[in-house]
Amino acid sequence: GLNMKKVTARAVCEGAIVAALTVLLMFMGIYVPVFRTLAMFVCGIPLAYLMIRQGVYISAASFIASLLLIFIVTGDIISGPLSGLITLLPGLVIGYCMSHNCRYYVTLASGIAAVLFGLVLDVMILNVMAGGENGIAGMLDETINSVQGAMNTYISSVENSADMGNIVSEALKQTKEIILTYFPTILVVAASVMGYIITSLCIFFMKRFRVKNYEYVRFYMIKVPKSLSVVTVLLMIVSFMSNDSSIYTLALKNVVAVLSFVLVIDGLSLVDFSLRKKFRSGYSRFGIYLLILILGYFFISIIFYILMFAGMLDANIDIRMLKKAGDDSES
Repeated sequence: GLNMKKVTARAVCEGAIVAALTVLLMFMGIYVPVFRTLAMFVCGIPLAYLMIRQGVYISAASFIASLLLIFIVTGDIISGPLSGLITLLPGLVIGYCMSHNCRYYVTLASGIAAVLFGLVLDVMILNVMAGGENGIAGMLDETINSVQGAMNTYISSVENSADMGNIVSEALKQTKEIILTYFPTILVVAASVMGYIITSLCIFFMKRFRVKNYEYVRFYMIKVPKSLSVVTVLLMIVSFMSNDSSIYTLALKNVVAVLSFVLVIDGLSLVDFSLRKKFRSGYSRFGIYLLILILGYFFISIIFYILMFAGMLDANIDIRMLKKAGDDSES
């Protein structure tokens, strides 16, 4: 009985420390602008640690206590508990998967799903606050109008300003249409990137501090199955032939866009596999990709299609011979 009390007291104490640390990280994210982006990725790590060490009940209690504390101090449900849900829930989910020794792709998918859940909830609340049905579209209109206003000031001093103004106006209108058409894809891609970074950081810290030695698949070993490549091509053909604006066509376009993104990741993984012999450090390779993304912003669609084609090739002919090496069975 005494031993049980000791364990319980220690677990509660550990839960309280994690809640305090989580709230501290959250506050830094809210009030220190420099730390805002980083906070998004690291706030859930203490909860992942707690989940591995103490299990579901203590972690859930610590999670709820963190959200309540943030709400009490900020008094704002949006910048408080809601942003907490987006950043903390993935940590809990990833910690749960790691503690149950789930396969890497299951842990990654669960982390992405948790981020996506938070983002969708955030968008739904923002939509209601911005005026119901046309909330997001209305916010986009406001942004486009302010951008157009700023551009018009500059254009008025240029020759052929009327033509230039029409071009800018048309470009902004098309941008709005693309954002509204592919809004679900934008959310999925954002959740995938955030989920991947949070999962990688959780695994890194748990390994570094010897909390949990978890098997994971390195980025240059990520590979999609051949069937996904075939399905993407078939759906692409159907999508090109569908020109109506029904909800089914809209859904199909988004499914094709998400599958294309997955193939792009395979293509990038293939590039990473080739580059790793010249640049051993993963951080330096990441820096190179980031630089290419910034410098090659205007060629982004070309880069996207090249990587997608490389992903399709790799899915079909296994360029890296990962199946032969047995690496894709790594959990």
